[in-house]
Amino acid sequence: MPLLTDPLHSGCLNLKNRLVFPSVSTSTADENGKVTEDTLNFFRERTKGFGLAILEHSYVSSLGKAGPHMLSISSDSDIEGLAKLVRLVHDNDCQMHIQLDHGGGWTIPDLQNCLNPEKNPQGKQITDYLTDEELDYIVQAFASAAARAREAGFDGVQIKACHVYLLSQFYSPLTNHRTRGKYTGNSFEGRIRLTLDVLRSVRDAVGRDYPVSVRFPVQDYDPAGSSLEEGVRAARLIQEWGASFLDLSGGPKYRYFHPFIQSPGWFGDDAAVIRQAVRIPVMVTGGITEYSHAEQLLNNHKADLTGVCRAVLKNPQWAHGLYNK
Repeated sequence: MPLLTDPLHSGCLNLKNRLVFPSVSTSTADENGKVTEDTLNFFRERTKGFGLAILEHSYVSSLGKAGPHMLSISSDSDIEGLAKLVRLVHDNDCQMHIQLDHGGGWTIPDLQNCLNPEKNPQGKQITDYLTDEELDYIVQAFASAAARAREAGFDGVQIKACHVYLLSQFYSPLTNHRTRGKYTGNSFEGRIRLTLDVLRSVRDAVGRDYPVSVRFPVQDYDPAGSSLEEGVRAARLIQEWGASFLDLSGGPKYRYFHPFIQSPGWFGDDAAVIRQAVRIPVMVTGGITEYSHAEQLLNNHKADLTGVCRAVLKNPQWAHGLYNK
């Protein structure tokens, strides 16, 4: 049976163990998105014991900044501070990836509540605002950010295609009502295309020997939203287009929570279905507070990697005892 301390080797991904500190917004960047001493201090203790830490979502374009004190990887001037953070995490014998993101509707106050009829009575959606030309620019911005990440010394990048941000808004039928161009909301192919185009451009920018993962919603848990069957189709395409592993989470309606399951590893049952359909590793996060919770997900073949976040926010030394448990 796999243990948390077992290494994981899959393609270009090589990790010393199965425990991941997943992306979480620290709000420690300065007003220009630069790494600060608070950012360094946040990760100084928390990454010890982990095989991999994934840095919080960082905007690939200034037009994609989702809020104040969000980290930036949109400019070459960001590289120096990010490289300093990578070196600190490496000193903890932990690899570090960075999550690349564009805030989509979350960058526009009028669209932040796009699923709330009371606050958005006209049903405004970011997918209706952007032209194909603007989307081509965003796709290239992801690629440029990935190249900066490799230059900064990150061990890999993660594309954020979940929660309430741009790529998820295009994938979910709840938020993509687009009727023109190549990213239309009336077909699965149109909804998944932006995520795949970003993945292709990122892979082209960093090469085949560099880990690129995708954090992706398994389903919307809404009759009008994306289904688990579509999640399986999407996972296979994401694998085919070059992803190193899948990190499963929620879409724009429930984001990082499961509406019906609160047991550790909220998305574990759905992850088991997706894991059967792909050959790349699958990661599950949510409600894991004990080593035993994480190992149960591994032993029950629901995940290959387990993410622990909130327990580490409460106790920065949570993972220090992994090899002495």
